[in-house]
Amino acid sequence: MMSVDPVQRASLARPELPRARERNRRDKRDPRLSIADLFSEERARQLWESLPEAHRRDHFDSANMPVDYGEAFTRRTINKSRGWVTQSLSLRGLPEPMLWELAWCIHQQVVDGYSVNTLRLGELRRGLVLAVAHGTPAAQAARSLTALTHEEWGREVRGALMRTNTTANAYLPAWVENGLKHLQDRLAHAYHGGEWWRLNVWNPALDGRIPQREHEPQGRTVANFSQLTTDWFREAAKWWLSVQLSTERYVWSSVKSRLDHLKWLQWYIDEAGCAGPQLVDSPEKLRPWLLGFVESLNSHTAMTGPNKGGRLSGNSRRGPLVTIEAFYRWMYDNRAEAASVLRDRRWAGLGLQHTVLFRLEDKPRLTNQLADDLALEDEVISRIAAGSGVLAAPKDEDGLDDRQAFHALMLLLRTGRRMNEVLMMDFEPLLPLLKTRREDGKEPDGFVAQLSYQQTKITGNDPPTIPVDQEIVDIVRLQQQWAREFIASHGAPEGTNPRYLFLQTKNNRLGLRPYASATFHKRLATLTEKLAINDSVGRAVKISRTHTFRHTRATDLINAGVPIHVVMRYLGHVTPTMTMHYAKTLAVTAEREFLRYKKVTADGRTAEVDPSDLYDMLHLDQRADRVLPNGWCMLPPRQVCAKGNACLTCDKFVTDASHRDELQQQLVQTDSLISRRQAQFTARHGEPMGEDNIWLAGRLTETRALTKVLVALDQVAVHEDGRLRAVRGAGSPDRPQLQEPTA
Repeated sequence: MMSVDPVQRASLARPELPRARERNRRDKRDPRLSIADLFSEERARQLWESLPEAHRRDHFDSANMPVDYGEAFTRRTINKSRGWVTQSLSLRGLPEPMLWELAWCIHQQVVDGYSVNTLRLGELRRGLVLAVAHGTPAAQAARSLTALTHEEWGREVRGALMRTNTTANAYLPAWVENGLKHLQDRLAHAYHGGEWWRLNVWNPALDGRIPQREHEPQGRTVANFSQLTTDWFREAAKWWLSVQLSTERYVWSSVKSRLDHLKWLQWYIDEAGCAGPQLVDSPEKLRPWLLGFVESLNSHTAMTGPNKGGRLSGNSRRGPLVTIEAFYRWMYDNRAEAASVLRDRRWAGLGLQHTVLFRLEDKPRLTNQLADDLALEDEVISRIAAGSGVLAAPKDEDGLDDRQAFHALMLLLRTGRRMNEVLMMDFEPLLPLLKTRREDGKEPDGFVAQLSYQQTKITGNDPPTIPVDQEIVDIVRLQQQWAREFIASHGAPEGTNPRYLFLQTKNNRLGLRPYASATFHKRLATLTEKLAINDSVGRAVKISRTHTFRHTRATDLINAGVPIHVVMRYLGHVTPTMTMHYAKTLAVTAEREFLRYKKVTADGRTAEVDPSDLYDMLHLDQRADRVLPNGWCMLPPRQVCAKGNACLTCDKFVTDASHRDELQQQLVQTDSLISRRQAQFTARHGEPMGEDNIWLAGRLTETRALTKVLVALDQVAVHEDGRLRAVRGAGSPDRPQLQEPTA
């Protein structure tokens, strides 16, 4: 951590942070949401009146239970006369506005597809009734669930239990606290009549005003600005990010990552202090203050990730600098409006020095270096597919009992889609590929349908699709069957189809939420441990790195000669640059394999051309005729070969150990050809061909060349680390001496 000059610390004003902390201590408010002042009895009545008439009750039992409530309530008893399974639930004994709030929250839970635990809800009501009747004056005067924080309600319940000696579940206070925490979040958004971004906690699941894409990838669902404890900074950050989100400059996941970046600045403000929005009280102090921030970031110890215990990666240090600079540049451009919207005139005092906070040398260079193990080998893919049944196998058979994860992995392996593109597929993702079937009624071979998917990374107008074969169609149909059975078993009305193909399995009775990526990663990490697959060089294969399947699929397509623009469409890329990342993976692998072997000429000598130069020469002009079945031709591209196919007698011919099998086979075939021709010649002329025979001389030259090449290639030794090492060819000074044969 950077040490701050005491004189500098004394000269920097930091009044906001102590005042904010003192206010929180005095008011004892939930730091996540300022909701106590939002309550309006008139608004509470409106929430109550917004419910369907059959749902406006202070008590539900078998006589008046709405069908959707009966399906959503999880603590149930059988009522044969009514024909459904139900459970009674009472909301009586609470102040009227509190009853309205609770009834509205229950209804929202049901509409959103959640289950309602009537046992916990009944205990929550019981605890609140005790607190209102026997709590402190603050609790007895409460008219709303938001009157106290969830923690204060918990303390009131504990006090009421002690005063009345009431026998209750030992967990009652904790159930009240945990239950109210979520309910107060719902009510805060319902009561908040101002601009949505002024709330400290943004939760799109509870506030429909927050802009989101139709299919937003699952992850952290809440953006919590409370950790920005400096008032002017927090309010400005909320305003900036709300505008970026509303104008579609950022998507929801971008907002959360930018918020994480801004927390670094708050951390430094806590350490070094600041003088409000302008950061320092004079322009000449700004650069030293910012250098202190850069130095603190550079010296910070990484707590997680591959650099744990060491320095933060360059990209991790660059991100906060870029975000903070973008934030201040935008605030400068909108400084007059900021002073008005944020009710803080200090923002109008920003100067040009705030538009470029960091110099180029302050920011680590952005790196996007691809690992060399992103494209998996065919053998590895086959072993993953063969062992993936562990995901679906029952737990008593040492499986994970997760058929959804099994189906999702199969689609990832076969299609090369991103993980969220599979997990967030619509329930019916298949579109017809052909307008008519074959006359025999069977599906055609090859591609039989189009598979649509959620493009969660790149926006576009047309729905993205790829052609798929019958095997993928079968996987989708099996998953659809599982999804229908799942929601039916959790109380969804008959005939209901879920929204997504892969479903969250907790509190998702209508199938409105997709399978969580974090859960999928956890399943694949367990599968990695169980299968323990290594690639051909001994590296452990992490199946949870699902993007390797995408790289593998892309590499296979490019390797098969599929045009780049077709691969672009299949991968859902906007520019060829994105696709060329995968082409680079293939090219680097091919070059590494080419350079792995020693290159020798037709007479067994080491090729004079450096292997790297040879690789470039063979590819710069893209001359396919220079690539031979058993090696390469070094003849310049513009020259014409006069040798025909007599490569083994040409000084432009080179080869390496990767072609040894072809060369050995060619030697055997040539020897066999010589024997047959000699037999034929002898039968016709009564004597064999002499070495001066032009045909035999040519063949013998080839066999001698092949023998020399094979001998040279056989000199390749092996390092102790298992890598191949090439040695020089015949006639070289450092050629290893052959051992004398032993008796």
